[in-house]
Amino acid sequence: MSHLVLARRYRPQRFEDLIGQDVVVRTLRNALASGETAHAYVFAGLRGVGKTTAARILARALNCQQGPTPDPCGECSACVDIAEGRALDVLEIDAASNRGIDDVRELRETARAMPVRDRFRVFILDEAHQLSRDAWGALLKIIEEPPPHVVFVLASTDKQKFPATILSRCQQLDFRPVPAETLRAHLAEVARAEGFALPDGAALMLAQSAEGSVRDALSLLDRVRAFSPTGVDETAVAEVLGLPRFEVVLKTWDALLGGDVAAVLQLLREVEAEGTDPVAVYEALTTFAHTALLLACAPDCPIPYAADQRPALVARAGAAGQLRLVRLLGQLVEHRRLIAEADQSRLAVAVALGRLALWPRVRLIEELLAGSGQAVAAGVPVSDGQVAAPRLASEAGGTLGDLRRRLAAALDDAGAHLLAAGVVSASAARVEGGVLYLVYPSAAAANGQAAQEGLAELAGAARAAGIAQEVRVELSPAVATPSSPTPAELLLKVQSHEGVQRVLEIFGGKLERVEEKV
Repeated sequence: MSHLVLARRYRPQRFEDLIGQDVVVRTLRNALASGETAHAYVFAGLRGVGKTTAARILARALNCQQGPTPDPCGECSACVDIAEGRALDVLEIDAASNRGIDDVRELRETARAMPVRDRFRVFILDEAHQLSRDAWGALLKIIEEPPPHVVFVLASTDKQKFPATILSRCQQLDFRPVPAETLRAHLAEVARAEGFALPDGAALMLAQSAEGSVRDALSLLDRVRAFSPTGVDETAVAEVLGLPRFEVVLKTWDALLGGDVAAVLQLLREVEAEGTDPVAVYEALTTFAHTALLLACAPDCPIPYAADQRPALVARAGAAGQLRLVRLLGQLVEHRRLIAEADQSRLAVAVALGRLALWPRVRLIEELLAGSGQAVAAGVPVSDGQVAAPRLASEAGGTLGDLRRRLAAALDDAGAHLLAAGVVSASAARVEGGVLYLVYPSAAAANGQAAQEGLAELAGAARAAGIAQEVRVELSPAVATPSSPTPAELLLKVQSHEGVQRVLEIFGGKLERVEEKV
């Protein structure tokens, strides 16, 4: 006896068995219960979501000996014959191979005849959008004025190709792609019924690969079972479908955010040697970035990953932060065009991920060129995206920009927004003996005076930010401090920085002058 594939063995026999099509099921059941079924339907949607299956169930519901009923018995001769595909009054026609005008003329003649046994003669036209223009014209008349004993179901994956005259004469029901979580639960049920192990992570990988199609999901499960009869796990799914393992995605993500181009390219070479398409790795990283962004905004939100993978995602979402994740996800999406248009997609993936790994350095150069207040010395990037070469050393271990930013943030949190705005005009800052000294030039005398009057609030904010216990304000026409390096010293210091040397090696050029920004 031949093996019956899972997609056929678990084909729904009742409306309530249809997965993820609640709107369609409710519409059809209500019409059957009220006796107001249409004479022609268009069932449109993705492949494998239940269009033809729903048409067969509708035929059974119309012709059941207890019907028309939304709950066909499944035991009468009409229900059994329709389910087994041998009912003379339910005709399934492949419109892809019977698409001509002569085929439709023959269908019309058959439709005019009374049913052989059942209550209705049901015509199910699969892939109906492939009918020729002449065939549509021949079909129009009978759909417009059908005999009372005829019901048409036109199933299609491309409803847009239907003539408007046909659509306007049919009741249209759109079948939606089935959500991955719904598919995962269905695959888990099938695995339990079949008596084999299917971890949630493996079921979710299969569900995501099916892209909303129930039939595809079951077919993929059949493939993986044939490869690993004793038990289906994530490794087996990854090998059969050519998908990257979660651990590989994690390693690539960490290398990407760490700016380690060499590690990213090495990982790509390894997965390619294992038979995994680099494009699949890129898509997996894009999904990872999107999920991390969602978790950065709402840590409890549902995610398309197994429960045991959530902690790793949450940790990386918190480490990257919302702003960086938004920028990174945008870059991943933008580089898709490069990959799609490339003659060699694997090389395009390597270029795209290499650019993304280098992005923190390029971003710092952009900030410096734009005169960002956080960029203290030109062209001194380090791996964590900060700028080296502080303007003034301090006991708090922060640069001028860092001290001003932390203090301003604490003032904002305390509601002292005007003081926070004035802090950024300080031209120098230092911490000595637990006291933060803010120096204001004559050009910012008004802000300095306001800071003098708000010393209590400044001190509270400094303590909250962990900078100092007290704050002192100095008004000076210019900032001069013995610790400030000369231009030549600063140039030498910047030139010797490893990050600057790496940037010059990548982008070329040389440093001619370095200036500190106030």
